Amino acid sequence: MKRKFPLFVLSLAACALYLSSAQSTTLFAGSRQPRPLALIAGAPMAAPAGQAAAAKAKTWKSRDEYDAFNKIVQSESNPTQLIPIADAFIQKYPTSDFKDQAYLLKLQAYQKMNDSANAIAAANDVLKADPDNLYALNYLSFAFPFIYKADEPNKDAALTQATENGKHGLDLLQKLQKPATLPQDKFDAQVKQLRGNFNRVVGFAALQRKDYATAITSLKAAIEDQPNDTYSFSFLGQAYLYSTPPDFDNAIWNLARSAALAKAANQANTDALTKFFNQVYESRHGSNAGEQDVLNQAATSVAPPAGFKVAPPQKHAPTGNASVDGFYQIEDALVVGGDAAQKAWDSLKGQPLGLNGVVDSVQPGTDPSTYLVHVDITDEAKAKDGVYDLELQTTQPGAKYLSKGDGVRFQGTISAYTVAPSFVLTLADAKINDDDLKAAEDNAKSKKAAHPTRKRPTHHTAQ
Repeated sequence: MKRKFPLFVLSLAACALYLSSAQSTTLFAGSRQPRPLALIAGAPMAAPAGQAAAAKAKTWKSRDEYDAFNKIVQSESNPTQLIPIADAFIQKYPTSDFKDQAYLLKLQAYQKMNDSANAIAAANDVLKADPDNLYALNYLSFAFPFIYKADEPNKDAALTQATENGKHGLDLLQKLQKPATLPQDKFDAQVKQLRGNFNRVVGFAALQRKDYATAITSLKAAIEDQPNDTYSFSFLGQAYLYSTPPDFDNAIWNLARSAALAKAANQANTDALTKFFNQVYESRHGSNAGEQDVLNQAATSVAPPAGFKVAPPQKHAPTGNASVDGFYQIEDALVVGGDAAQKAWDSLKGQPLGLNGVVDSVQPGTDPSTYLVHVDITDEAKAKDGVYDLELQTTQPGAKYLSKGDGVRFQGTISAYTVAPSFVLTLADAKINDDDLKAAEDNAKSKKAAHPTRKRPTHHTAQ
């Protein structure tokens, strides 16, 4: 399936290596030279310092090679025609000094066709031929958060490569020299766009690895260069939110800024970003009071005003139910954030906890023979589908028989917690009462016996 990235991706990139009469040989003096591969109106950006000599050393090995490449350039207005011509050039001249430029033209053609999968493949081919190509590094860095899938087997390798691309791009930018014909303000603007993309991908990769400190540092740097980038604010808000302890105030502000920018730009993801902000705000504050005020302020300011605070909800009143009150005590101690939450977590983490509740859902864990049993303790969780209070990580085979509404008694070790979109406490090495598991298994087998799977009749084909 073709994936169309936001249209401004094309205007953000700058081509570090380009063709011009100064970079190509005079072998064919008087012939029409392929025009420079520049992306931004005006003069193309110069190659990073240290690469200029290599760029100038590019030479045509024959007139046929030159003519074959020129056919690619002449097909730029027709991307579907350009691609096979570029492929033919690459196959016929595999050692050409201009092979990277052929791949680059393919990348641009696939971008015009909104074919992200092939554009990414072409960008990787560019980097194989020229590891320092800023255009390809920028395209891959910009695209990565849109194509990353956390459930893919090669996700760790993908995150490593994305981080390396971003860091390499940042290193190259430090060596980038301004062309004499390019005004300083335009050069600075181009560098900021590139640097913002590279810092954003480094921050995004760190966020996925739960390295929140690195994510925060890189994403804040990205925002300094791109103060209106919806995605960087969203990622930064998540990094603050999922830190231990959470930094609720910075999380809420950045998530609000992301939602406000998306709305102003009429982006397709506006509703999703706004919904997530609402969930985090109300989870922190206990209601939506003041929510719109924060959105309005964030729409016009990158940073929160001095002393910006979102007050936590009042502590829960005792209910008389031991399990519910015990859970509320833990929740109240952790949702306050800051040093108080950190001290509470230091004392709670690794401690045993035993409660009882009602099964919300069961799903396989990431490790073989592991189940995640989601349990409702509070009335709030019981009243909402998909919202639960605890996640039990267990290896008990009988857990697979549990279904929504089953009562369970359990104990486990407090190992983690999240605060948004709702507070969830995780228990590792959880042990569910054997009688509860046996009752669930008997109930499941009873239902199966009452409604056996109907065997399909066998149809014999005449011989």
